[in-house]
Amino acid sequence: MRARRRLMAESTSSTRLAPLCLLALAGLFSFTGCAGLGEDFSATRLATPYRQSHLMGSNTLDVLALTESPEYQFAPEAIDMQLLSQSDRMVALSGRSADKLKTWVNLIAFDERRMAAGRKYFFYSDENAANGAIDAVLHLFDRRKGLYFDAQLVLDQAIRTTPYATEEARQIAIVQWLAGRFQQDVRDLTHNEDQSVHADELVTLAGWMMNQTFEGVLTALRRSPGLARDLTDPRGAPFDHISLDQGRIQVVVVNDVVTVKVRVNLPMTP
Repeated sequence: MRARRRLMAESTSSTRLAPLCLLALAGLFSFTGCAGLGEDFSATRLATPYRQSHLMGSNTLDVLALTESPEYQFAPEAIDMQLLSQSDRMVALSGRSADKLKTWVNLIAFDERRMAAGRKYFFYSDENAANGAIDAVLHLFDRRKGLYFDAQLVLDQAIRTTPYATEEARQIAIVQWLAGRFQQDVRDLTHNEDQSVHADELVTLAGWMMNQTFEGVLTALRRSPGLARDLTDPRGAPFDHISLDQGRIQVVVVNDVVTVKVRVNLPMTP
């Protein structure tokens, strides 16, 4: 909303046509839901449970306590739903904005033996990925759906011990494992009979959209295995998404911890 006030001040001082311009812009902002811009629905804020959970450190109680984090509190009128889902080995904190344009899921899975976080995922979908109020006007008739996915996982023992012919082949195997592991975690949580329909809805949506995304990534890697060399690049490796144009994926392994970033219609850097 600061952008709108600044625009009004500049217009008033620059031209006598300002009242007409302001009325037109006000109509556009109203149409695009400017009233919802007061609440911070940035991926950084929505990923608070993901960011504050630590692999092989956080346990179930630690993650559940994050629901009370001040950073993760929202005005009731700004959200359509905010949910907590839990199974024996998983916790999901998810939600959707009141305008239903932004959906997010924080999913943390726990190691069966240590009961500490062994995998964590953050999924964020923005039906209007234009940046800021001005872009919202410029892209009024060209809305771009954005997808944002972060993950950290302890690398599977089988991949660690398997000899691969090339580093590219190992990277592709890691992506295949990641895609399957995420889908299995989604199924394990959503097939829990204790979950609400709404909890299933948001986590299932994340699973469905990421399934499409990983299909695009793996298709690109099968066609051009050499593309796997770009997976560790800060810009990531490009791939075509079946319905959302082009995306990028970065996969980095350090000390047997896999860190993944996927962006579609959103910048790879924060």
